[in-house]
Amino acid sequence: MLFRSAVLASVLVLSPAVAVADTGEGAQLVDLLDHSESATQLTLRESHLSAGGADDGYTLLTEPMSADSFYVAGVTWEGEAPESVDLRVLEAGAWSDWYNLEIETGEGGNDGTEPFIAGGAEGVQVRVSGDTVPDGLTLVLTDGSESEAAENTDPSEASIAPAVGTESVPAVNVDDPVDAAALPELEQVAESSDSPLGANEATAQEQTAGGAEALAHEPASISGGVVAPRIVSRSGWGQERIPPAWTPTYVELGGAVIHHTAGTNNYTQAQAPGVVRSVHDYHTYSWGRGWDDIGYNFLVDRFGTIYEGRYGSLTSADNDMVVGGHAAPANTGSMGISVMGTYTGSIQPTNASINAITDLISWRFSVAGVDPKGTWTFYNSRTGGYTTVNSILGHRDVSATICPGNIYPLLPSIRNNVQSTIAEATSGPTLAIYRTNDFSPISSDVQFFGKPGDEFYVGNLLGKGDLPFIRRGNTFTFAETSGTPTRTRTYTIGQPGQEVYTGDIDGDGKDSLILRSGKTFYIYDDLSVNRPTRTLMYGRENDEAYIMDWDGDGNDEIIVRRGYKFYMKWTVTGGNADKVINYGRVGDEVLIGNWNGGKYDTITVRRGKTYYMNYLNVSGQADLEFKYGREDDKVVVGDWDRDGKDGIGAVRELNR
Repeated sequence: MLFRSAVLASVLVLSPAVAVADTGEGAQLVDLLDHSESATQLTLRESHLSAGGADDGYTLLTEPMSADSFYVAGVTWEGEAPESVDLRVLEAGAWSDWYNLEIETGEGGNDGTEPFIAGGAEGVQVRVSGDTVPDGLTLVLTDGSESEAAENTDPSEASIAPAVGTESVPAVNVDDPVDAAALPELEQVAESSDSPLGANEATAQEQTAGGAEALAHEPASISGGVVAPRIVSRSGWGQERIPPAWTPTYVELGGAVIHHTAGTNNYTQAQAPGVVRSVHDYHTYSWGRGWDDIGYNFLVDRFGTIYEGRYGSLTSADNDMVVGGHAAPANTGSMGISVMGTYTGSIQPTNASINAITDLISWRFSVAGVDPKGTWTFYNSRTGGYTTVNSILGHRDVSATICPGNIYPLLPSIRNNVQSTIAEATSGPTLAIYRTNDFSPISSDVQFFGKPGDEFYVGNLLGKGDLPFIRRGNTFTFAETSGTPTRTRTYTIGQPGQEVYTGDIDGDGKDSLILRSGKTFYIYDDLSVNRPTRTLMYGRENDEAYIMDWDGDGNDEIIVRRGYKFYMKWTVTGGNADKVINYGRVGDEVLIGNWNGGKYDTITVRRGKTYYMNYLNVSGQADLEFKYGREDDKVVVGDWDRDGKDGIGAVRELNR
C-alpha cells in the first residue's frame, strides 16, 4: 500500500515520513501525526485552526489516499481522544459518504474508533475534529490476513478524486433520528397484557412468532428445547489460535447487547468471513486496539450468517457467557452481538440479520433460563452502583451512542419473537401461576414453570424474593427469577412424600425449607446439604400445619389447626400453645400471608373461589371478601412485587 498526503486550505493535512517495516502482510499503518513534523505544522496543530478560516470545523483532513484492498479501517491514538473521527472509502470506483466512527476509550489496550467495514475498498480519507489532535494518531487498514506484525506505509494519492467540495459534507450517520416509518416489514408481536383468570389462556397468554422465518441452515444442536442456529466457529472463519494467549472469564449470562458497526454495507457473502477476520485483527493485535481478543461474542452478517467472535462464546456453559469487550461498562454478564454494517437514516437491517439475532438469543436465553422480556441488573463501574436494563438491549442503553441505529426500534419485536420461539420449543402441558397483588379478579402477570404432576410451591428459599419451586420425588427445582424462562437450581433434599413448608424461622430474611413426617419437622437452612439443620416435634400427626409470623417479631413460627381452632406458639419449640383462636369452618382451605403490609401474618380461608381475609388473627367476620380464579386452582401465596404485602397465585395446567 502506498499513500501520500498534502496540505488543503485551512485545515491541517499531515505528511508522514515513516519507515516501511520488513515484515507483516495484510495490515497497513499510516502515522497521521508525523513525529518529525515541521515547526510550522506544530504551530498550526497547537492553534487548533480555530481562527484559520476553516468553515468545516475539522482540525485534520488527509488527502484521499490509495490502498490495496481492505475490509476494515480504524483509527487509534494516544492520550486525550479527539472530538470526532470521520472516514470515507473508495469502493468499486466511487467514493462513499462520510461516516462518523464511534470513539471508544477506557476499555483497555489502545484507545480508538470502532471498526469501519468495507467491501474491499481501495482508497480512504480521514478527517478529525476537536480542540486537540492526539499524539500517535494512526490509521489502521486490514484485509484479514491475521498478521501479528503490521507494515508502516508511505502514502500515495488515490487514483480517483472525490467530488469537489465534499470535504466538509456531514457524515451520514451522525445524530440521525430513527425513522420508525421506514422500518422493514417485520411482523411484530404485540406485548402481552393482563388477562382475567376465567378467560381462554390460548388467547390471553400465548404469543406467536411473527416475522421469524424458518432457519435457512441445518441446526447445530438442541439444548433446552430450542434448536441452536448454525454458527460459524472461530476455526470456520479462520481464527485457530486455541487456546488464546489469555484466560477467558465466564460469568452468569444476564443480557444480550445488540450493536451495529460502521461501514458501507457493500461486502459480499464471500467476503464476510474476511470481514470477521479483519475485525478480529483490528481488535486483537498490538497495532490495532490491542485487546485480548475480538470484542464481540458473536457477529452477524447482512446475509444472516452468525459467526463466533470472542473465544469461548460458542462453548460457554449453559448459564454462562465469556466476558467480552463490546459495551463498557456492561461487558460482564452480557452477550455482545454485532450486525456488520451501518443501519441509520434510510438504511434498514435485513430480515435475515434480524432473524439470526432472534435465533441466537432464543438459543442462549433458553439454555441459560433468561427471560427475554425481563430485566438485567449489572454493576456499572462508571456510576459506582447497579444499573437495571432490559435483558435484550441496544448499545445506546448503556453508552452515549446511537448504536444499533435502526435496529433499536425493532428490539420490542425481537423480545416478543424470542419469547415465542422459546415457548414454541417448550410447548406442551405446563404449569402456569397467575399472580395478583391487589386481590382483583384480573391477574397481574403469569409465569410458566414446571409440568403436570410436579408438586408446586412458593418461597424465598434463595434470598431473591418469593419464587416458585417444584418437587419431583425428593428433587427440588427452584426458579431464580419470576419470568419465563428462568434459571433454576436443583437440590436433592429429604425423602419423597414428606410434607413441604417454607418459613423464615431465624429471621435472616430468607426462608428455610421445612419437611414434615408425622409430628416431626425437619428444618433445612442449607439447601446444598441433604441434612437438616435441626428437628423438632410439635402437635399431632393429623394436625394441619402452617408457618407464619403471627406475633410480629420477625421470625416465623409453626402453628397447627384442628377443625377450626388454630394453636400458636411464640417460639419454634415443642409444648403447649401460647394462643388459640377460632376462624373459618371445618374443611376450609387455609392461606397464610401478610395481606396489608403490617407487622405480622394473618389467616385467610378459601371456599371455592371466595376468599375470606383476616387482618388481626381474631375470631369474627372477615376484613376482606373477594373472588379469584377457579375452584380447581391450586393456590399459593407470595409477595410478588416485593412491596411488603402478599398476594395470591393461582396454579393450573395449560397446553401451550
